[in-house]
Amino acid sequence: MIQDWKTLYEVKGPKSLMEMTAVELEETLKETQTVILSFGAVENHGVHLPMGADYFQANVLIRRVHECLAELGRKSVPGLAIPFGTQTNKFERDKLLGNVYLNEKTFIEMAEDIILSLHETGFERFVLILNHSENQAALNVVAKDLANRHNIKSVVCDWVAPHNDFWPTVLKNAEHQGHGGEDETACCMAAVPDLVKNKDVEGWYPEEDTKPVKMSGLYYYGGSVGVFMPTKEDKSPGYVGDPADATAEEGILCYDAYAKWIAAVADKYLFDM
Repeated sequence: MIQDWKTLYEVKGPKSLMEMTAVELEETLKETQTVILSFGAVENHGVHLPMGADYFQANVLIRRVHECLAELGRKSVPGLAIPFGTQTNKFERDKLLGNVYLNEKTFIEMAEDIILSLHETGFERFVLILNHSENQAALNVVAKDLANRHNIKSVVCDWVAPHNDFWPTVLKNAEHQGHGGEDETACCMAAVPDLVKNKDVEGWYPEEDTKPVKMSGLYYYGGSVGVFMPTKEDKSPGYVGDPADATAEEGILCYDAYAKWIAAVADKYLFDM
């Protein structure tokens, strides 16, 4: 028998939609019709991070974005962190043991249904955050489709590319860290420290690019290419970078930077229009 139920769930920070009562939600909707959603994944993160790393990070980020919007004078509701996303990009890695994923069409239908149901509840503005980069293409389809068919206002926020120049200023490693690297490990340490086992984990980086092409990086890293099939033998351990160097303090700095950027985007495109 479980002796301490508090260890299973503890509310930290402002209440999310999942934690509100119906009465609390009804009162909140009198003040704001803006909700923050994040779309993550259940996927392999190597030896040191939990399968739900994207989900745990999303739960923190939606609350931090809510706080940053408040600093801009914009009220919002920290909504849902959706754990299910599309499959890992096999161009980057093929360590897929344990991945629980949706195909693109199913993801689009799921996301649209979630947003439409919240729209029926009374929400008019949607901040859609990516906590799993591979969701970007499908989530863009969702946002455009719902705008065209239902005039729903939303922004899709991929915070990865805008922070390529930020990470070297707060992390120990200037090299791009990628999936499960120092930055993501740091964010997990800030969110769920007891689930991170990064001590003495060896760093790993892919081999040097022997065929450089202008803007040939993956589109969700700020490049211009979509590649979705394996093009070489996967030698990665399921992560890229130096996770052993991560600290929770770095993670807090990352959350702050991501959230401020997302809040600025939402303020620019969702309000006063």
